[in-house]
Amino acid sequence: MKKINLPLFSILMLLLLNLPFQLVSAKDVLLRPDDDVANIPSNETKAPVRIALDVAQNETDVTLNFLYPVDAAQVTVENENGEVVYMETVDTFTTLDAAIDTQNFDGGVYTLKISYGSTNLVGEFEL
Repeated sequence: MKKINLPLFSILMLLLLNLPFQLVSAKDVLLRPDDDVANIPSNETKAPVRIALDVAQNETDVTLNFLYPVDAAQVTVENENGEVVYMETVDTFTTLDAAIDTQNFDGGVYTLKISYGSTNLVGEFEL
């Protein structure tokens, strides 16, 4: 069996990670573009929005895992009354991961809004 050249393997892995992956996946928090589809004329189609992150929920938090840097991402959580209960700006050039601690949130349905560049995403999760 041949030995793998570690520097070459590392470079190849870094190149692979730099490919612009576009993926929509979430365990419990489904994201969708936050736009008004009703205002699009019926003879026009809108290109799908590229979503650069995975969102997952567990008992204690909601985690955001950006697949690649998208500059600054504004993350907002609103309760059922539309009140902002969480707001943070994530610099994805510094870190690709963020967590929203939901342990002190009351039970109910929350709206997660994520904006970066010209992309606006919205999803809901329940506690």
